[in-house]
Amino acid sequence: MTTPNDSSDTIAYLYKQETGEQAVNNNPLLTIQAATGTPPDYPTNLYRLYFVEDGATDITLDHRQLRIEAGQLLALSLTEQVTFDNTAKLISLGFHHDFFCVKVKRTEVYCDGVVFNRISGQPQITLPEQEWPLLRHRFEELREIVQSQSLFTEERAINSLRSLLLQAADYKLRHIENGADEALQKTRISDLVLQFQDLLEKHYLDRKDLEFFSDQLGVTPAKLNRHLKAELGQTVLQAINERIAIAARVELRSGQKSIKEVAIDLGFEDPLYFSRFFKKQFGSSPSYYFSNPQTETNITK
Repeated sequence: MTTPNDSSDTIAYLYKQETGEQAVNNNPLLTIQAATGTPPDYPTNLYRLYFVEDGATDITLDHRQLRIEAGQLLALSLTEQVTFDNTAKLISLGFHHDFFCVKVKRTEVYCDGVVFNRISGQPQITLPEQEWPLLRHRFEELREIVQSQSLFTEERAINSLRSLLLQAADYKLRHIENGADEALQKTRISDLVLQFQDLLEKHYLDRKDLEFFSDQLGVTPAKLNRHLKAELGQTVLQAINERIAIAARVELRSGQKSIKEVAIDLGFEDPLYFSRFFKKQFGSSPSYYFSNPQTETNITK
């Protein structure tokens, strides 16, 4: 596999326009693969899109074996871990939530909805062959925009990425409407659940009681649990535990801290209890996800 450090022309990065600095956690806001081939290793705190231009490729996605066919778009959400075979011929990109989803309202562009929705179980979106050139063009357009680095780079990149996601959402919804996935068709992310997700992001480390979240949102605990169960397939407590586990997985993969240090930072006094908690969430022990830190390159063109 290639990585961002393998070649100076492998990836184009977009950083904060006003400062030229890396935006979040030392990662670029938007990363584009420079040429068709085996994708680079993107940080798992990015949303990622991979388009298979020719043939088919086998992947491993969080312990699952999948085959992605030509004309399919693979959409991965935060923390999902993927590896590709060495013959993969794809073009890809990764973007940070703060760059795109927040800036243009995530309900509008499906960051938490259709494209990256996992309730359906399948990450592939199949596009008809006549749409392939347009999708390929949008990847190429994004790369050219990022490499140009002008006063309007960020806004142009947002508009181009929005078009790409809406194209993907259009065909995923058509697939749903044809009866391929009734479960996702019924899924609607309500304002209440979106507000809960925002509140959870702020308080998942210090508040783990259902009543706190329901009081803050002005609803009964039963109503909040009912909405989350219907829309996300989990209770409030399950959502809190999942968010803590995701934070743990990101920290462990960074290699910056030991398992014990991560456990303490996340409020676990007993590392053994943390290990049991983590394994219950992901089916693997924390040591499986622990890796050495990887350095990131600066902006390249």
